[in-house]
Amino acid sequence: MTGIARQCFTSGALNAKSGVAGTRESRIRHATYRGEGAQGANRFALMTSMMSTALAAIGGSLVGALGSAVGTWITARHQDRRDLLGKQIARREALYSDFIGESSRLLVDAMQHNSSDLQKMLPVYALASRIRLSSSKPVLQEAEHVIRIIVSTYPKTNLTAEQIEAQAGSENDPLRAFSDICRIELESLQRQL
Repeated sequence: MTGIARQCFTSGALNAKSGVAGTRESRIRHATYRGEGAQGANRFALMTSMMSTALAAIGGSLVGALGSAVGTWITARHQDRRDLLGKQIARREALYSDFIGESSRLLVDAMQHNSSDLQKMLPVYALASRIRLSSSKPVLQEAEHVIRIIVSTYPKTNLTAEQIEAQAGSENDPLRAFSDICRIELESLQRQL
């Protein structure tokens, strides 16, 4: 620095109330900062670049983790629904099978005997009530129709074993409509899996 500049710088630093000297001091300091500022700006740009890279990595990790968590939740929810529906299908199959077995036994008993014992009818009525709880209206209507056929068969004349066997092979099967409607309902549930 020259002597005049040093004097201005020194007098400006000593006399803070002087507007001219203060301005010169400010300019010198600013020029000094700008001279060093090229390195500072490079450091700032490097720091900004590093921070944006780090933030992008963190953001990507969060999005990936969130996507994975949501995917797992959806899969688990769908699997739970499938398990529940599978159990419901198995329960209905067992219920319909029990109803068909009990109805068949009572229908043969009604064809062979004239007197109906109400104690014999209790299991089929209990099964019909269970069907009422869990099945569709068409299945329930067919179950009630089968029970009416059984009750109406008791007062009819008794059939021999050969007549019962011949009737079983004919198209006059009172359980066929019930079995068909049950199969349709179970297939519709299986399609939901």
